[in-house]
Amino acid sequence: MSVSDDVVSAGSPRRFGSRIRWWELVALRALADLAAIGLAFALARGIHLVGIERGWMAGPASDGASFALLTGLFALVTIAVFAQQGLYRGRATVLNLWELETAVVGVMLSAALVFALLFFLDLVGFSRGLLVGAIGLSALLLILERRGMSALARKLQLAGLLGRRTLVYGCDRTGQLLMKKTLEAPQLGSRVVGFLDDQVPVGSQVRCRIDQTDPTLFEAPVLGRFEDLEELVPRHDVDEVLVVEAALGSERQREAIRLCDRLGISLGVVPSLGDVRSDQLRIEEMSAIPVLRPHRPPSRRAGKVLKRAFDLVAASFLIVITAPVWALTVAMIRLEGADSALFTQQRVGKDGTTFRMYKFRTMRSDAPPYASSPPGDGGVPTITRAGRILRKTGIDELPQLINVLRGEMSLVGPRPEMPHLVQEYGPLERKRLRVRPGITGLWQLSPDRHAEIHENIEYDLYYVHHQSFLLDMLVLLETLLFTLGIVVGLLDRRSAREGAPALAPQKTLPPGTEEGYVLVALDQRIDGALPGSWRLVVPAALSVADRWPVRIVVAENNREAVDRMTEASIGPKGGEGRNISFPRYRSRSDLRRLTRKARLVITDLPHVAGWTEEEEIDLLSVERSGVRWWPRSRVPDPIVSDLSKHVTVYVGPQEEEREAVPHLSVVSFTGS
Repeated sequence: MSVSDDVVSAGSPRRFGSRIRWWELVALRALADLAAIGLAFALARGIHLVGIERGWMAGPASDGASFALLTGLFALVTIAVFAQQGLYRGRATVLNLWELETAVVGVMLSAALVFALLFFLDLVGFSRGLLVGAIGLSALLLILERRGMSALARKLQLAGLLGRRTLVYGCDRTGQLLMKKTLEAPQLGSRVVGFLDDQVPVGSQVRCRIDQTDPTLFEAPVLGRFEDLEELVPRHDVDEVLVVEAALGSERQREAIRLCDRLGISLGVVPSLGDVRSDQLRIEEMSAIPVLRPHRPPSRRAGKVLKRAFDLVAASFLIVITAPVWALTVAMIRLEGADSALFTQQRVGKDGTTFRMYKFRTMRSDAPPYASSPPGDGGVPTITRAGRILRKTGIDELPQLINVLRGEMSLVGPRPEMPHLVQEYGPLERKRLRVRPGITGLWQLSPDRHAEIHENIEYDLYYVHHQSFLLDMLVLLETLLFTLGIVVGLLDRRSAREGAPALAPQKTLPPGTEEGYVLVALDQRIDGALPGSWRLVVPAALSVADRWPVRIVVAENNREAVDRMTEASIGPKGGEGRNISFPRYRSRSDLRRLTRKARLVITDLPHVAGWTEEEEIDLLSVERSGVRWWPRSRVPDPIVSDLSKHVTVYVGPQEEEREAVPHLSVVSFTGS
């Protein structure tokens, strides 16, 4: 189990009667589509009637019976078109964009068919304008409905209720990515129940994070070796086997094909073509012979012209309607003493050209311009109070509309990176430079947006290879929904805080008190063999437990390993006179309560770092290069000084803290 919060296990196989089969999921999707279309037509007619009643629209009201017949006709045609397009067969693509794009195209095709039928049927009693409005509203509601159905399918998937049970051969990086992508595509109706691998010990747990913004982990066990396949299929009720080609030789591939055919289950193979990523391959048929080729995006000159025209019109419009927000933001920044409200930074654009990217200033003027972004994007001295608000709402990105007008950026595209990061790009990463960078894009909307951009290159590569005007419109719509979700979340959090008792300001408490302790909350990915972060941090925390209370959050199945580490660090009787405890951890709320009462938190978990920001608690962030201190106040905490005697502690990007803390080994940072 991981301290990072709940771990969802693949679990035991469910019997036939307790699983939702493929045809039931298809029927549920079709019914949901019918409901969305019916609601859209009802809303359109209601708006039309109100408009006529109040004099906003001219013409008689549509006949109820004729309009109901028209609604049914359009709904049936749309369901038939969706079925022909494969929208009920299930297909996994990046952020499920293929489904949304195809649904919009399907609505337009259905509209064309319905208008053709109306020409022959001569159906009267309704307004053509009303029909166009109802169809447009149908497209919008179908997008929202299908997003909601994906969320429902995700819950059913994690509960083990979806019918297709998948076994993966090979638990290397590609195998783990397969499990992650299966979780990100619940519309497939699949769930990974385990792995086969000839190198990894049987019983090991393979884990992946479902969402970088959600601490939940999904885990599936290594069930056996290749020779165990025939035995494991009936035991775990397996419906499908996915094979990582690199993990299985050609002879065993043929054997796997024969075995799966005999067992009556499907087999899928993830192909490889040298260093080309498998998601950039496509299959062509040459006289009944499949040929594997690297996918090359077609030249879309007309699309590029349309995209640029839309960027110019939309950016100009957005600048005009957000002008009051610009004025208010400038005033907020200047009131905090900044010399300039705008912040510029060199970034790399299309074809590797550099440009100056504009943002509203969110950090102090003396902060290094190319320093690493702090965990949680706030709560440290370099970020101003206005900056916290601007970052959380995304308003700090508004000046990039100027870059769009200048042709350096687009509204939609890959996020521009800093030159020193682009210098380390390989041939694959450089493909993202084929298009203009964007203010918003697939990576910015993805569940991996808090990880490094270059570590999740598949989002940008998908956009480069599939860019279209319709895709841009969908990304902008998703961005609007995403932004509204952030605003609603901030308002809910604020109202919850206003309704709760006021928190007392943080106090410096003497050692031994229950509050004001050092909390160690580290990720525990490997049962019985703790990651290197534990061996780095825990002995240092134990060494200061004679002066400061230390609370170490440990999962039950890792307690024995931590006990051995504790004994090795301070001896079997070294705990005498030390304030050390291992609080029980059952849920995310337990961990948050522990964080709220801490004086200093040592963690490598993004959500815990975010909580320290909200509570304004000092943070020691465990990173690959060591431990970095993000102080919440200008007064250095002596605990950090004591810890730095046992582990290298780096200071955040602010220069003023260098002289203040004795014993600290300080370096400069120029990361993203």
